[in-house]
Amino acid sequence: MKSSVAKRIVFTIAAAVLCTASVVVAQPAAGPLNIQGLDQFSVSGVRSRAMGGTGVASAVDASALFSNPAALARLSSFELRAGGLFNSTSRKQTQEWVPMRPLPGLSALFEGLTGNIKTPDSLGIAGLPLGAWSSLQKQYDNLTPNWDQSSSAAQPLSVVAAMPLTLGNVNFVAAIGVSQLINLDQYYQNNNSMSPYLGQQRPDPFLITDRRDTLHVNWYQYTRTREGSTFGITPGVSFTLLPGLRIGASAAILTGSSDDSERRQERGLVNIAIGDGKPQNFMVDTVRYSQVKTGTSDYSGTLLTFGVHFQQERYSLGLTIRPPMSITRTWDREVTSVNTTRKPFPIGIDDLLPGQYRESGKDEVHFPLAYSMGFVLLPTDKWMLAFDYELRYLADVELKSAGTTTHPWVNSKGAIRMGAEYRASKILAVRGGYREDVQAFSPDGSAIVDEPARGGVYALGAGLSFGNLLIDMAYEYSVLKYQDIYQSNVNYNMRQQHQFMVECAYRF
Repeated sequence: MKSSVAKRIVFTIAAAVLCTASVVVAQPAAGPLNIQGLDQFSVSGVRSRAMGGTGVASAVDASALFSNPAALARLSSFELRAGGLFNSTSRKQTQEWVPMRPLPGLSALFEGLTGNIKTPDSLGIAGLPLGAWSSLQKQYDNLTPNWDQSSSAAQPLSVVAAMPLTLGNVNFVAAIGVSQLINLDQYYQNNNSMSPYLGQQRPDPFLITDRRDTLHVNWYQYTRTREGSTFGITPGVSFTLLPGLRIGASAAILTGSSDDSERRQERGLVNIAIGDGKPQNFMVDTVRYSQVKTGTSDYSGTLLTFGVHFQQERYSLGLTIRPPMSITRTWDREVTSVNTTRKPFPIGIDDLLPGQYRESGKDEVHFPLAYSMGFVLLPTDKWMLAFDYELRYLADVELKSAGTTTHPWVNSKGAIRMGAEYRASKILAVRGGYREDVQAFSPDGSAIVDEPARGGVYALGAGLSFGNLLIDMAYEYSVLKYQDIYQSNVNYNMRQQHQFMVECAYRF
């Protein structure tokens, strides 16, 4: 495996060392915790989840309030439904480092291999140690580059009620519900974070101007965690204009919070000696520094949805439009830093002051227009085939924070969803589906700039009908794999998730 990775390396360690960013920043994948998770919009409705997240044209129950409010008009009686979910998530990262010709010990250090090597003496004379630059460089902790992490939780999914009403000569369906709109859970860890990152390929590199210099690299472990959800309190209404033609609208009032945590544990200061523009040797100094940021974030906003639904005997069409919207994140956190370093060399973390203090602020996230289209085909009375296409233009999202405006995400791609339902009898319906899970970030070193990471969600489910009592169940398996590729190493990242959902409904 390591040889296949080595074939990707075009430059030697000289290029890896010299190709650092003109601004000394941390590894991009280990960026600070700010609005991560706000792109993870949830699919509400267990029947919809079992059918791959489709619902724009296939919704038939009160949960249509969250997927296409126009489809609410299909209801002929009052319906109340509630559901919840249990999820189990596992994440892991595996790093592979390429031996570097000028400094082979550097890759061995980052891969955690030098600790098992016996330190040689000087010139074969017992008891005579090597100099600081010539001795075997070892890590000062027991961290290894690879890690894995798992978590589980039970959460409410949605509660919704819908009722057909008549006002004058106008028939319509009104609904109100609460659903998990955004799943904010997020986790990232890198035990070999560096600033500057030696193998970084982007942004454009620059050459060290002083051909006899020492490059100082902060080497640290970085971990960020976010746990929480944003729920939408959603009223909606739907009207039937013509037989089979319906329109509807809903307004979700967003509210929610998350627990946030960031941890940076300094592992050492890597000093690389440069001579004649090339790396000559390296040495690792101890750095006793750690920083922990813990706090909360509160989220608010309003999400409008307008929908159209057109139904015929053997097919249905649906369209939803979500106008531009904003989500406000108000955050507050406590920062605790400990620095006991006693070194004459520049340690490069002077901006990270020791002590304890609080920070707070507000971020505005502006989302552009988004829309979804759906198509349903009914080849027989027992089969339903559903297809949805969603386009959210996440690359156009604006983040306004501390007086600056940035575009933090990539992804102008659409996401495809597909599902099927087979009605085996009046009591049992069997469902299945698949949907793309297109991320808002691009892996480091991606061959195509700003190409988002992609995952997939596979679903199975069933529906049971006992007169007016309805029970929907669904299981989802999602997997996301991507690689952060550098000139010096490859990080293989994987996230797997299992979700079980149950929703009960009663029609009066």
